[in-house]
Amino acid sequence: MNKILKRLLTGVLTLATVFTALPTTAVHAAETQYWTESSERVGIVEKVMNDGSIGSTFNEGHMTVEGEDAYCVDINTNFKNGYKTRSDASTCLSDDQIADIALSLEYVKQYTASHSGISSQHAYLLRQLVVWQRLSAHLGWSCDNVRASYDEISKAVQDEVFAGAKAFVAANKGRYDCYGYIYTGEGQDLGQFFAELAVGNGKIQKSSSNTTVTNGNDCYSLSGATYGVYSDKGCTKSVAILTTNANGNTDTVELRAATYYVKETKAPKGFQLDKNVYTMTVKVNETTTLKVSDKPKVTDTLVELFKIDMEISKATPQGNASLEGAEFVWKYYDGYYTKDNLPSEPTRTWTTKTIAEKDSNNEVHYITRLADSYKVLGDSFYTQNGTICLPLGTITVEEKTAPNGYLLEGAYMQAAGSSEQIKGVYVAQITEDGELAALSGSNQYSVLDKVIRGGVKIQKRDLETKDTKAQGGATLKDTAFEIISLNDNAVLVDGKLYNKNEVVKTIHTGVDGIATTAADTLPYGKYRIEESNAPEGYLTDGAKPIEFEITEDGKIVDLTDEAHSIYNQIKRGDIEGVKIGAGTHKRLANVPFRITSKTTGESHIIVTDANGQFSTSSDWVSHKQNTNAGKTSEDGIWFGTSTPDDSKGALLYDTYTIEELRCDSNKGMTLILAFDVVVSRNKVVVDLGTLTDEYEPEITIHTTATDKVTGEKSIVAGKNVTIVDTVTLDGLTKGTKYQLKGWQMVKSENAQLLIDGKPVESNYTFTAKKSEMEVEVSYTFNASALGGKDLVTFEELYNLSNPDEPIKVAEHKDIEDEGQTVTIEERVIEIHTNAADKATGKKMIVAGKEVTVIDTVTLDGLEKGTTYQLKGWQMVKSENAQLLIDGKPVENDYTFTAKDSSMEVQIAFTFNASELAGKDLVTFEELYDLSNPDEPTKVAEHKDIEDEGQTVTITERIITMHTTATDKATGEKTIEADDKVTIVDTVTLDGLEKGVKYTLKGWEMVKSENAELLVNGKRVENDLTFTAEDSKMEVQIEFIFNASELGGKELVTFEELYDVTNPDNPIKVAEHKDIKDEGQTVTIKEKPESPTTPEKPSTPTKTSDSPKTGDNTPFVALFAMMGISAAGLIFAGYKRFRRVKKSD
Repeated sequence: MNKILKRLLTGVLTLATVFTALPTTAVHAAETQYWTESSERVGIVEKVMNDGSIGSTFNEGHMTVEGEDAYCVDINTNFKNGYKTRSDASTCLSDDQIADIALSLEYVKQYTASHSGISSQHAYLLRQLVVWQRLSAHLGWSCDNVRASYDEISKAVQDEVFAGAKAFVAANKGRYDCYGYIYTGEGQDLGQFFAELAVGNGKIQKSSSNTTVTNGNDCYSLSGATYGVYSDKGCTKSVAILTTNANGNTDTVELRAATYYVKETKAPKGFQLDKNVYTMTVKVNETTTLKVSDKPKVTDTLVELFKIDMEISKATPQGNASLEGAEFVWKYYDGYYTKDNLPSEPTRTWTTKTIAEKDSNNEVHYITRLADSYKVLGDSFYTQNGTICLPLGTITVEEKTAPNGYLLEGAYMQAAGSSEQIKGVYVAQITEDGELAALSGSNQYSVLDKVIRGGVKIQKRDLETKDTKAQGGATLKDTAFEIISLNDNAVLVDGKLYNKNEVVKTIHTGVDGIATTAADTLPYGKYRIEESNAPEGYLTDGAKPIEFEITEDGKIVDLTDEAHSIYNQIKRGDIEGVKIGAGTHKRLANVPFRITSKTTGESHIIVTDANGQFSTSSDWVSHKQNTNAGKTSEDGIWFGTSTPDDSKGALLYDTYTIEELRCDSNKGMTLILAFDVVVSRNKVVVDLGTLTDEYEPEITIHTTATDKVTGEKSIVAGKNVTIVDTVTLDGLTKGTKYQLKGWQMVKSENAQLLIDGKPVESNYTFTAKKSEMEVEVSYTFNASALGGKDLVTFEELYNLSNPDEPIKVAEHKDIEDEGQTVTIEERVIEIHTNAADKATGKKMIVAGKEVTVIDTVTLDGLEKGTTYQLKGWQMVKSENAQLLIDGKPVENDYTFTAKDSSMEVQIAFTFNASELAGKDLVTFEELYDLSNPDEPTKVAEHKDIEDEGQTVTITERIITMHTTATDKATGEKTIEADDKVTIVDTVTLDGLEKGVKYTLKGWEMVKSENAELLVNGKRVENDLTFTAEDSKMEVQIEFIFNASELGGKELVTFEELYDVTNPDNPIKVAEHKDIKDEGQTVTIKEKPESPTTPEKPSTPTKTSDSPKTGDNTPFVALFAMMGISAAGLIFAGYKRFRRVKKSD
């Protein structure tokens, strides 16, 4: 009942709200009436109030006006079919309210159209619901959440539709033209609301106006251009901003259908800003595309390259070189790069060349640039508006081919006014500069090339021989050559410019006759070389100029072959003279004179005629007649290697030595000294005047031969003896060169001495400093086999004025001359020896396994420097036979080189003398000369069996033993009669042989029985093996045994010593077995009788309550019983506890 009342009140309030909220409209009789009706039921509606309660529930019908959908606009009033009057919705609702409702309806229409599962009735119902919800919100009905029953339409669908409608309204304001009608009359008012799309789309498509420049070039981009879209022609009212992408397209922008004005506000990368204003008309639900284009930024090809000579820094070529025709490679890259990261392939390439052009001042320049008139080959040029241009990017230029006469190497570019040298590839970038494109760097560059430079090398040759060596004393050195330019253009040489026909360089020959420039002296061009000064000794005849060209850099033009060399005639002259004898002035015929070049050594002989005259002139004797035969006065003379020519002198430019030669005509005369003459003038005869010989004095020889070492006339025979012959010469000619020759003669045979088949001879050459001189001639030879012979020295003296024909001028060969004689004496070597023990130095040696006899040998009469071998061996004196040990002789040898004539050496003999006691040994020696190791020669010996000095005696070896036996435990001589005792026997041994291995054996003797001690039937014995470290030693040996039954006995230790060098055959060498020796005796004490042990008294049987100290009560058992009891108690307690637990 309450609910009914509540609902009634709610309905009343709702109707009141509706009536008060809706405006009243006057109805006029003339207004058009529209039929409205509710045709069918579409679903149940729940009017949900804003407080969450449901105000009412009712069925809703499908409302129409004149058959068209209409919607209830008064939820609180019932509907009645009938005519109603229509008015514009704006009379009672605002534009925003109308748009809100119309757009909500538009959304629901679109939603239900796209969701096929919603029926037409439910689609209408959803539209009606959104109308009520929007009106409730606008008119204050408080039922903003009115809905259909969830049995009709699911909550999810309704929630999605209502939320989507609100979002659609918010998103589409302004996109639609919204309006509506209100139908009023009897009953519920109806409304119709409409949303008509009022927008279309616009976009811009941008392109490049010069795709040849921009396509594929990352320096240009269609992306990022911005356009303003304006609603007025003045472009002041912006409605949108569009930005292009990489393809030049903008996003599509939605605009209300109208005409708009478009202007570019920002140009994309690489393009100029388009200042035009374009119109764009947008139609509803259509897309309008505005196509525009931008002009790319480019630069004109303004770069000019000027070719310059590097050395003179002007546009003037040197010599025959040219600055025209230099080729440059230009490479364009469609990107920004540096020299370090240029791509391997350019975008376009052009090759241009330099062309000669005159400026306004009529000066010639050699220029190239990017233009068709300079182009040699390459791609087509970029153009814009009909003009060659360069797009944004990178341009490089490099000289590819130098002009004729110039080098690429070292070339560089230089901007005007700059000192920077750009070598190799020049790189520049074309970048944006505001609305234009600008090329980095300068527009004009000088390109400087280095001219090709070379040099020249010329050879001076002798005209006669065609050789590069001068004849005679002349020289090809210091010939002067002038180099003359034959070029129309000036050349720069050594820092100075020279014009045509000027001398640019003077060069001089060296000793080899070659004159040369440096490899970079002369610029590219043509030149002439002329001799300007002949060398010493030559005429200018034959020198002809030569032309040459410099075409390769660093190359020296070689003019040193015969065809291109420059030749000169050497100066030639002659000599003449007269030969006479002194006093009589006799003309000496047929006297030869040797003419020798001091420069080359070339030598020829000219002979005087019957009048003593001679001349080399062809007027005297033709040069061609028996040329240089040198036998008669009719033989011609010619110096040099060329063919004799009677028009020239016979002697080359030179200094000559004139030397008179010995002949029959001047025999007995002193020849004139050699003298020099200079031939320096061409075709001039030098008169030597009269040449006079003096008569020679007689030369005498006196000699004395002696031993070089002692100066005596006798020499001991040896391998290396030297005889010095002191020779006094009288009658020598001062300044004359002599040679004294000598040899040894065997007097007894009156024949020349031969050693190993060769004569013993010597010579001495000297120049006489005065008429009387003393000289020495030495003869060194092997005289070992010449003992007892007399040797005589013979001499001859030769005049060496003519070395090729020495003249004997004196001799001394007298086999009986005592002064020339020396006697070779036999060499006698004496041996003195002394043999002794090496260890003691004594003549007595104790017999042993290793003894050493040292034989000290004194040798007298040795030959210094000779190698000897001393051999020795031992002899048994009593047998006068060689000592043999184990079948081998005891021998040794010692090899040495004599340092003096007297020496002392030692030879050692080591052997086993164990079996030689009592024998005398004698050392024998022989000395051998080892000059020929393959055939030693015995030169001395000492083998005297009776020689005491050579004798040693082997004495017998006696070993003594001294012992002391004691108790080991006490060191005493008495020992307790125990079951284990130890006797230590300390043994002193004397006479041992060091290094020999011995075994000391010992045993115990019972003194009273003089018998071996036996314990348990076994001997009490022991042994000790040791190696003697000295001749006297102390050792100990122990005897361990049971002495318990030996009380009162005396024991004596016996010992024997064995040599166990041969373990298989030990040799007893000493013993000590004295039964009465106190030192060897110990006494075993008497053993006392053991006392009788008394019987043990019986123990009383009294019990005790508690154990006493020392009691043997079994505590262990007691404790065990206690433990068992405790365990029982514990177990009983545990069982009880278990029962208690169970009862619990």
